[in-house]
Amino acid sequence: MATRGCGVVAVRTDALAHGTTYACGGASLATVVKIKEPARMGLRTVDIEQLARSWSSEPGLEELIVTRTHSSGEKIEIPVARILGTQPGPQMTVMSGMHAGEYSGILAAQKLITGVKAEELSGTLIVIPVISTRAFMERNMQLNPVDQKEVHFIRPGIPEGTYSDMLIDTLFEVVKDSDYLIDSHAGEMAQSLMAWVPVPMRGANELSSQSLDLARGFAVEYVEPRYDLPSIPPFSVALLNAGIANIWVECGKNGVPTEQDTATHFDGYIAALQTMKMLAGDAARPRQKLLKGTRSQVNSKQSGVWHPAVKEADIVEAGQYLGQLTDYFGNTLEEFHSPTRSLVLYYWSNPAINAERRPHGYDWHNGLVSLLDLED
Repeated sequence: MATRGCGVVAVRTDALAHGTTYACGGASLATVVKIKEPARMGLRTVDIEQLARSWSSEPGLEELIVTRTHSSGEKIEIPVARILGTQPGPQMTVMSGMHAGEYSGILAAQKLITGVKAEELSGTLIVIPVISTRAFMERNMQLNPVDQKEVHFIRPGIPEGTYSDMLIDTLFEVVKDSDYLIDSHAGEMAQSLMAWVPVPMRGANELSSQSLDLARGFAVEYVEPRYDLPSIPPFSVALLNAGIANIWVECGKNGVPTEQDTATHFDGYIAALQTMKMLAGDAARPRQKLLKGTRSQVNSKQSGVWHPAVKEADIVEAGQYLGQLTDYFGNTLEEFHSPTRSLVLYYWSNPAINAERRPHGYDWHNGLVSLLDLED
């Protein structure tokens, strides 16, 4: 392809011929400068055992499908992109799709793969756009379709366990050499969720400070430092124990990847890379508020049709009406009220509430409203 303008002709040549040739000087083409494009290897599939020795030592973009086979015969597939920068630096991982129906982070991660160039990058960027191709292609929302587990609450290190146990162990093996990690989430089809960034505050002070720094570039109203261990997902705790500063980002709702929500994820990634001096430029620092409080969730003990009376990001007072559960004919079964003055983090916007379906004791199918009890 050739383009003309301002006396410059740019000619793109085959990558095997060492990339892009720029010819300057108008019609005379007097000066020619060759810039070698970073290598881009074709898509390959590798077993997790071969991953470390499968990466090239040359700067550029590589894309792999990392595989592992569970004892049940079910196959794990994790797409992993690596961009090796032309300058030395730390390693950051951006991952999304831990819950396969949370799409805004998935699209933002794809954009990151194509948007960051090796010649601009100091260090290594790992991008995992989808954690489970199986869950994604089945259009699964929250729980793993193979064993119905909630993978966000599984700790790595149990590869001999169920499919989800091996999946999370494999994921950890992929990211364990990272210095920083951002885990993108959203509200799937059944959840209407406000945007915020929880930050695990455990371990050394330096690690907590770095985790907060990762969060500061996201254009969300609230950042929530979490100090209480039970409120931090086990995978995040495992990352901290390995010395990896990390956050998870909640942005998007009802399984709809809007341009704005996708941009919030993507722009936050870029700000984090700039904060850690992996990309040039001044990192964005949007105005944010710190959240302080205790998480609680209002669940239903019986099945029925849910009629919520609140919205995400509402502040509700103690005793305030949250909504009601009815039978199929609209007859009221139960009304629900807020136990304390709270912030509505998200609510179940899908009316189908199934209190009998609780795989592994998980309360996703009978959840109504997730609250943050506000402290004075």
